[in-house]
Amino acid sequence: MSEVLESLHRQFRDGLHALDGGAGRFEHRIGAELKFPLVNLGGTAANREMTEVFWHYLAEQGWELVIDSFSGNPAGARTPGERNDHVASCETGYCKIEFSLAHAADLFSLQRSIDMLPDLIAPFAERHTVRFLGLGIHPVTPPSAALLAKQGRASFWDRVFPSNTVLTPEEGDDYLLFTVNTASHVHVSIAPEAAVRAVNVMNGFSGPIIALTANSSVWRGDVSDYMCTAEKLWDWWAPAEGRVGVPKRPFESTEDYVEAIAKLGPVYVNRDGHPITLRRYPTFLDYFGAEKAIGEDAEGNPVEVVPEPGDIETHNSCCWYNARISRYYTVESRVCDQQPQEALIVPAALALGLAFALDEGQEELDAYSWDDLRAARDAACKEGLEGESSMSMMVFAQRLLNIVETGLKRRGRGEEQLLEPLWQRLQQRTCPADDAAAIVRERGIEALVAERSMEPK
Repeated sequence: MSEVLESLHRQFRDGLHALDGGAGRFEHRIGAELKFPLVNLGGTAANREMTEVFWHYLAEQGWELVIDSFSGNPAGARTPGERNDHVASCETGYCKIEFSLAHAADLFSLQRSIDMLPDLIAPFAERHTVRFLGLGIHPVTPPSAALLAKQGRASFWDRVFPSNTVLTPEEGDDYLLFTVNTASHVHVSIAPEAAVRAVNVMNGFSGPIIALTANSSVWRGDVSDYMCTAEKLWDWWAPAEGRVGVPKRPFESTEDYVEAIAKLGPVYVNRDGHPITLRRYPTFLDYFGAEKAIGEDAEGNPVEVVPEPGDIETHNSCCWYNARISRYYTVESRVCDQQPQEALIVPAALALGLAFALDEGQEELDAYSWDDLRAARDAACKEGLEGESSMSMMVFAQRLLNIVETGLKRRGRGEEQLLEPLWQRLQQRTCPADDAAAIVRERGIEALVAERSMEPK
């Protein structure tokens, strides 16, 4: 093994073991990142100024403003949670409001954090005649540069991954697709020896998870051809092929995971709070193996960079698999659309249940080829629970829920009751995307906005 790879392996091993804390018994914790479209009553994206007004509203509620180091402007707010902070921010699009909730010991504690959100944001929404939606994509306003957040991480994608497969040059670069998608991501603290196995299991079950949770069937003001349009955006972003969705193969070990991502092209590193892009190197290994590397600052000027082991964490964050090891060394499930208000907890329940039933999950996945599992993702994006590939999506989804229920029961806290919305969807053979499409066809976009708005408890 080369000295370069060994350095990267050590960085990952140390990061994973740091979560253990040396206590002798690993403590599983769970966090959530919930993104919501911020829209006007007619479903169009709220204006840019509304986002900054919202940050100041949170400050009035006792939150602390977060200042973006790139722009110097308010870019969010934070408030203390149990172990770490709850953080509000916007992602690629300014009109995608994200709440990263402090990690909790169980789903009921996380549910209490989730339940605070509607009560927090509803008064602001009423005062300013806007709405935060339980949808997985903006329903009306198309992707565009006008929606782009003015912050460091959003400033360079067109230079690193230039593409116009979906959007015309007049509309902007294809990375702008991600100004409108709103997902529900989950972070689970998992013992180091089980982390890559959990990544494989969560990736393998992408198909039935999407089938049960798809919620992006309405975008650009009309019903889409897909139940989960938001997931398809990753496929349509051509330059990111090989680093999105379900990986081309499962990973064999932590070392294999590190080597696989290190063979992908580098994107950027952070120095002094500013992004430095790395376009000269075919792989991250080529960059990391250089004594001194050359990158580009925000204006495209060449900048000398000394590679650091921690750069692999930033690089890893530019691999957008449905499940991955995050830069915080949690296992991150990224596959779910944002859910309707009454089911905001279900992505976390799915991820945590799988994490506690890895043996059962792997046994189920072993019945299929990896290519079949990748195809199931495509079928679920298109048809939801009615999707068919080499397997019945309904049957696959039922087996998933049985396994997740087993995992949650194993924890002995009664958390399996939080799966009830998913069992109802399975019984009715519908996901939230089916309901959203029906509302728009029968009553229009404004009715969808009214039904999917966050309301006080």
